[in-house]
Amino acid sequence: MEIRWFGTASVEIRSESGHILFDPFVPLAGSDVNVKLEDFDGCTAIFVTHGHFDHIVNIPEIQKRNPGARIYCTKTPYHTLAKKGVPKDALRLIGFGQTVEAEGFTVRTFHGRHAVLPKAAFDRLLYIKDSPHKGNLPFILRENAVCPENDETVFYLAEQGGKRISLMGSLNIREDVDYPTDCDAIVLPYNGWQDNLPPAVKAVERLRPKMIYLDHYDDTFPPLTRPFDISPVLEKYAGRIAALKVGARIIV
Repeated sequence: MEIRWFGTASVEIRSESGHILFDPFVPLAGSDVNVKLEDFDGCTAIFVTHGHFDHIVNIPEIQKRNPGARIYCTKTPYHTLAKKGVPKDALRLIGFGQTVEAEGFTVRTFHGRHAVLPKAAFDRLLYIKDSPHKGNLPFILRENAVCPENDETVFYLAEQGGKRISLMGSLNIREDVDYPTDCDAIVLPYNGWQDNLPPAVKAVERLRPKMIYLDHYDDTFPPLTRPFDISPVLEKYAGRIAALKVGARIIV
């Protein structure tokens, strides 16, 4: 299998049988990440990890460009996307503990947990009025208000050809869920906490993946976001961790 990153939490997993896409998102003006709507053309199966705007806001446009695409999501993003104009026959409602067959992949769902966003992240809105990217703020605030998560973050396991890749929707896990362990790789979002290292270590030590690939550490909706320092986790797991690079393909 092959992993390709499009920035934020947008990840494609590909095999000879087809490809599946998670959380496609087009970075806002001012981001250094160069990803466009057309980069997602050809998708037929989109899986949503949770309903926040940076995980779903571009799906209506992507589905319109790719009318054959089916979007798999839990109840909250299902209703958000329907309100945003995605045809209901394109939406597939999923729950936790389900198995979905798509594009030659077996995709299993587990109840994840969202990171505890530091209040300081939104306090920054109060003092970035002079940012050159302040024009993004009305969009960010509006979409953040209408795109809730509602404790519906999904942890996915994608299996194909004897390979297993787990993908976290946010950097947190539950104590009462039996997550898959010892996978060939995990896609780990390094984002969402004041200090991302402790929750990353907690997840890695419990899930024991053979290889760790970091995503969601980039600056895709300025001025609210900024690149995270990923050196602590790279140093801790040297030899079995890599930061995904936008557009690059990783063979698993």
